[in-house]
Amino acid sequence: MPLKMQIADSYDKPAWRSWIEGLSESGDRYPKDKLLQGGRNQLVRHRFENVDLVVKRFPNNDAWKKAVYRVFEGKAKRSYLHSERLNQAGLNSPKPVAWLESWGGSWMKESFYVCHFTPFEHEARELHRTDLPERATKARLLGRSLAQMHRAEILHLDLTPGNLLFTRSSEGEWELHIVDNNRMRFGRVSRRAAITSLVQADLPTDLVEPMLEAYAECAETSLEELARAYRKRRQSYALKWRIKNATRPWRRKIGL
Repeated sequence: MPLKMQIADSYDKPAWRSWIEGLSESGDRYPKDKLLQGGRNQLVRHRFENVDLVVKRFPNNDAWKKAVYRVFEGKAKRSYLHSERLNQAGLNSPKPVAWLESWGGSWMKESFYVCHFTPFEHEARELHRTDLPERATKARLLGRSLAQMHRAEILHLDLTPGNLLFTRSSEGEWELHIVDNNRMRFGRVSRRAAITSLVQADLPTDLVEPMLEAYAECAETSLEELARAYRKRRQSYALKWRIKNATRPWRRKIGL
């Protein structure tokens, strides 16, 4: 079965190459006790040569996607390249190790993204808990990180609270790690797209102000205009999600 792959220079050694190539052949690669996420794309924790890793598998059974990935880069490859770009911009994402694609003839069958496992304290969705410590500090960190991302001309298209992980640095400071990076765009980030990213983070009302203050300071923009645009976008975004959730059952029936 033909394989395509890329391994980070520091891991491009025979033992690592052999282990990564074997991901497409291992029948027990996702034991239940190591599974972090099931469903459409499996996420599993591994340990190899004393390195804690996460492997994300992207099955590719849909005929339309098979055609698409003959032309465009697959999810695993994009995850690797986009995570590299985030880290190069001074942001935090688990260190990428490799991507692997398994092909059958002209069609991609499945792909794998391998990165370091990052222990984290909690996801951004936990900021809705009023008993969580240092909530305002974390909201400001989120605002600064998004401003830094947009100034680096990076737009994350799946910036849900579950993809924003709060961790502690070796000095005990809070850090924000961004995951699930296969969907991104690069180039100048429009004002509307930037506001949508802030809304997608879905912070509770009492944390919106510190987030916007930090974003405005880092992006060197008017806080008043930013807050006004945020309120307007949040209302339309909430309506969009109500419609999407209401129509989800029939959209699934017809494959949308």
